[in-house]
Amino acid sequence: MRVLREFLFRDCRGLATVEYVVGAAVVLGTLAVGVTAWNNGMVARLEALVVQVQAVR
Repeated sequence: MRVLREFLFRDCRGLATVEYVVGAAVVLGTLAVGVTAWNNGMVARLEALVVQVQAVR
């Protein structure tokens, strides 16, 4: 418990370069996953639309 308390309440004047790199990787990874999921959803909707249009003909 003491180690956790020291970690949480240590003097933090700024972030190290490694911490910025890790933070950027997390943000970019989350963004990539979101864009991929959105793109997959759009592809599914467009495919359904094409099927509906073909059914009308």
